[in-house]
Amino acid sequence: MIGIFAKVYLLDRKTVRKVPRSESEEDMQPTIREAMIYNTIGVHPRIAECLSRGSDRSDRGDRVKFVDIKFYRHGDLTSYCQKNSITSELQSKWFQQILEAVVVIHSFSVIHSDLAIRQFFVDDNLDLRLGDFNSSQCAGHPALGYEKASHCLPRDYELPNTESTDIFALGSTLYELVAGKAPYSELNVAESDDPKSIKAQIQRQHKVIDFEIEERYKRQQFPDVTCYQRGDVILGCWRGQFATAADALDFYLRSRNTM
Repeated sequence: MIGIFAKVYLLDRKTVRKVPRSESEEDMQPTIREAMIYNTIGVHPRIAECLSRGSDRSDRGDRVKFVDIKFYRHGDLTSYCQKNSITSELQSKWFQQILEAVVVIHSFSVIHSDLAIRQFFVDDNLDLRLGDFNSSQCAGHPALGYEKASHCLPRDYELPNTESTDIFALGSTLYELVAGKAPYSELNVAESDDPKSIKAQIQRQHKVIDFEIEERYKRQQFPDVTCYQRGDVILGCWRGQFATAADALDFYLRSRNTM
């Protein structure tokens, strides 16, 4: 399968190999960055397991040729939620684990830069593991991208991403979990199988819908969360009430214990 940042292969029902789309520097960078992030964080129960990193030597130094990630048979969280009925207990566990995962990466000065529930894998114990670090930012290495409009804090996109931009996206990710949809997904036009309609839909999304979402966020206008589990945490992430992801997790745990 060819993704946005890499070619992805399932090797043996145990390993997913991510390979640069080409030998160009631009296409190599996402795979190099992902290998760098996994090397920085190491093994952790909230992080997808990196099995190996392949590299070779060239006149430009060691170059990462591929990254091998453990294959999670349950897939990513978006797919799992679409295919299965989720109990309130499981949803609560995942809510906390999403918070925990962001606390972990920030403790290593890693900014994910594209948080969404599709970036979390469901392991055999139905625990969540954050992955897909191909556009992430780490010390001395600016992000290679940023979030989709529904998860994106309006800002000067020429400046580095920050913990605050991740925390805003964290709010949208938690919203996805409890609402079963991305913020303002109702603004998207109806899907079509016609290629011309699909192209028009994409163009409209980038030119009109993304702009509308950004304008709403600038006005501090967010989706209603009053009917959802722990909407106060979600709104706190969006409104910038948490200086760190650890603050958001602490608020969640303290208020949960008093319920």
